[in-house]
Amino acid sequence: MTTIYCTDIELKALLYGREELRSEIEHIKIDAHFDDYIQNTKNRKKLFKFKDVPHPFFNPKVNSVIIIDRRVIERDFQFMTNYMGASFRDELFDLWRRRSVKVIFNFAFWEPLMYETMLYDFMVCDFPFKCIKLTDYPMFKDLPNFKYDRLYNMFHYMNENVEGKMITYPMKPHIATKEKIFSFTQMKLRPHRIYFIKKLIESGFYKHGYITGMKSYFDEYNPNQTGGGAKLYSDNCFLQNEYYYKEDVWDFFDKGWEQYQDILIDNFDGNPHQNFTEFANRTFEYDKTYIDIAGETHCIYDTKYPGFTEKSLQAIIFEKMFLLYGGNEFYRVLEKLGGHNFFEELGLPEDYHTIENPYEQVDIIMDVLPTISTSKYKDIFIKSQAKIKENKKIILEHYVNIMKPVVEFIWN
Repeated sequence: MTTIYCTDIELKALLYGREELRSEIEHIKIDAHFDDYIQNTKNRKKLFKFKDVPHPFFNPKVNSVIIIDRRVIERDFQFMTNYMGASFRDELFDLWRRRSVKVIFNFAFWEPLMYETMLYDFMVCDFPFKCIKLTDYPMFKDLPNFKYDRLYNMFHYMNENVEGKMITYPMKPHIATKEKIFSFTQMKLRPHRIYFIKKLIESGFYKHGYITGMKSYFDEYNPNQTGGGAKLYSDNCFLQNEYYYKEDVWDFFDKGWEQYQDILIDNFDGNPHQNFTEFANRTFEYDKTYIDIAGETHCIYDTKYPGFTEKSLQAIIFEKMFLLYGGNEFYRVLEKLGGHNFFEELGLPEDYHTIENPYEQVDIIMDVLPTISTSKYKDIFIKSQAKIKENKKIILEHYVNIMKPVVEFIWN
């Protein structure tokens, strides 16, 4: 038996497609962050040592395995170093070394900005214990201990977005007749997304869409405030590129949030940390429209390599058609795997995904989509079912394949 320390969901994500290996595992469930344990130990003892922290990571079995995903990387290790110091952290690392613990770091969660800035030093650290580092970003693909694939982020998606219950997504089959034509869902109203919303409003096509935004981010991005909101920069970095500074979008904020209530829906209820994928599944929100349209995040940032986020995967998991702007990298990944876009069906040029300017892509979308009748969208959706289903099959089969080295790392 191999002992693995992780959450229930992480174990399901690890063993997806290999469920028969569950009988070979002693699973020690991790149900809380170790920074909470450190804080609680401080509150209880005031003066304490490494050995006083009762979290399982601080007393693992010999030859065991620890799985560490995004939230522990961002939260726990930073807290431990900031509040306990490098010596305390190194004592933990040395314990893992002496006990021959293997660690699986998942550094694949769609965040090129974080990879290149605040997480970089931790990611490239030469840890003293045996480890494997999963990455979805080419910057790290040739570095020691890294395993690279653009879709290693599926581990995080299964863990955090679908909570290890991939078979239940979508919750029920799609109906053929939808409330609206398209969904355009996001929390943050970034410049290229505002541009699309303005085009939708000008054309009146917004009436056929399910469009979301979050009021708290509307207020945060609003340039008509002391400090200028997000007009100069956002996301805790100065890596904005020329597409960030689209001058004719910021007047969108000259109107208050209330004046967009007939257009924008804040379905996050003020909580940016809720699981929107689970919410969309539980409420059947995914079944309201035929197409998911997304303005991918990183096209407006000067990252070393292009990226994509869960927005590109969401429609495929929910078995829908999709259109991305600023998401050319995902189109390339899907095309390489033999997957399908829906350019022909929706009347977009076949070279659409070679256009680097996201605003030009929006203009193309708006030249085409409003000209298609509602009944035609229904026909396209029905006729595209084979492609839609195959996209999901391709993504999930690829995920099983790329997780093979991870499984071999555990048992070899």
